[in-house]
Amino acid sequence: MGIFSNFVKSIKESLFGKAQDISEKKQLKPSNKPQEKASAQLISDQKKIDKILVEQTRSDTPIKETKVEVTPVKKTGRDPYFLQIGLDFGTSYTKCICRDIMTNKAWVHHYSRSIDKERPFLIPSLVIVKENKIFHAEDTKSHYPLNGLFHLKNALVLAANGDIDNPQLFTYRNAIKLKNKDQLPSFIATCAVYYLAGVIGEIKSQIKLRFKGFGELPEDYIAINMAIPVDNAQDRRISRLFNIVLCEAWGLSGELSGLSYMDITKLVSLIKNYRSENKNSSNNGCFIYPEVSANVQGFIRSRVSSPGVYLFSDAGGGTVDQSVFIFTREDGIEHLHYLAGQVLPLGSSQIENRIAQKCGDSGCKFLELWRERKERGENHNEINEAKNWIAGQLRIGTKKTLALSKKKLFNKDQLNGIRVIFGGGGHCDFPYKKAVMEPFTSNIFREELHPDEIGMPVPKDLDLKEHEYKWMNRLNVAYGLSFEQGDLAPYTFPPDDPKPEEIWHPTRQRSTAPTKDEC
Repeated sequence: MGIFSNFVKSIKESLFGKAQDISEKKQLKPSNKPQEKASAQLISDQKKIDKILVEQTRSDTPIKETKVEVTPVKKTGRDPYFLQIGLDFGTSYTKCICRDIMTNKAWVHHYSRSIDKERPFLIPSLVIVKENKIFHAEDTKSHYPLNGLFHLKNALVLAANGDIDNPQLFTYRNAIKLKNKDQLPSFIATCAVYYLAGVIGEIKSQIKLRFKGFGELPEDYIAINMAIPVDNAQDRRISRLFNIVLCEAWGLSGELSGLSYMDITKLVSLIKNYRSENKNSSNNGCFIYPEVSANVQGFIRSRVSSPGVYLFSDAGGGTVDQSVFIFTREDGIEHLHYLAGQVLPLGSSQIENRIAQKCGDSGCKFLELWRERKERGENHNEINEAKNWIAGQLRIGTKKTLALSKKKLFNKDQLNGIRVIFGGGGHCDFPYKKAVMEPFTSNIFREELHPDEIGMPVPKDLDLKEHEYKWMNRLNVAYGLSFEQGDLAPYTFPPDDPKPEEIWHPTRQRSTAPTKDEC
């Protein structure tokens, strides 16, 4: 548990007595007391230790025991608000869940521009650029609008790696006249800052409407967590760029939200001035966390979660993010030890993109046409061929993920007890589930395995109506990110792993996997 989390606990005890302490060994269990409020000094003291919390969930970053003086509680007016934003910046769509930390109640953010009545929480991860101006997308159902720069998240990864000649950046290279192509990564980052600032600004505005008088107390506080895949989070270039973009978008959200459009030259100047004025500032409440760790928060907090080895396969719009991890629980503290992680460019949007490449037409209208045909479930040879190709590549990628994991284990047979968790808005039986399960019958294992598939629970602390439960396959990451930073499960990346025999002593497995209803 983080320093601030312990601090929140001590404040609550001082306000409500030790009955507030449900269990010393189960710190992550949600509270059921919505009347809880922190003292007016709570967030002021949080700011004193804000800098101490940099990457505190990393197991390889020692945390100094720093004493923070707590100002005595004063009952004057209302208590301050402390809100946590969980932002899932996805390839095709961004999703958000907000949480009132003091009452431990969460809700789904609905996008004000959405025209999708069935899924109003989906925010297209794209911008429109034309005539040196940048716009937010108006048609929230179109993935490939005219003059659209789509798949911003993937573009940021390519920019961080300097892969500026990648075919996926074709629309970015042609959107604006640059003096030289080396300026492309900076342009992509600028687009991402504008996009995220607009999204974050709207989220903040809705929070202020929900919490009347927010900002009247100097102690009122909002923080934000955002996720990137495990494989990307290990790469310092990628994680650093995502962190910079998030912090700049956070700081500029007041100026860049609610705009119809903005001149790109003016936007570049605004970001440059912000960087100059804030070059020595801290992360200001912004935090980057591994996506799979966020995705499984709901599971590890549920009563049926159990230690063991898990394969998580998340099929998104642009990529399939895979990780094998060991989940441990000692003295009530959960930890995720990653054995292997891969980001495979095999997401659902690759179906129409592969068709476009084969047909030699990468235009927006062509891509949108085949995306719609795919989502309607139409039977076309082009779609079937693309799915078969993805299935073949995913089988190879999954086999590699499992082989890398087995190589890390001291006792190779420990992998025989592996269980599988599927996630992501693009997940379906074929090509994704079938291709992931087939390698368990390959020569990696002495005998064929038929691993249990674990269902993800619907959280009890999230405000969802029964007909909205189906949203959860797209909201698990945002939900996990909605917890205060110090309450997120610590993790260890593959290169940093201690020897498995030092971190895990397997116990007898359940004979059957829990169903979604049990969760």
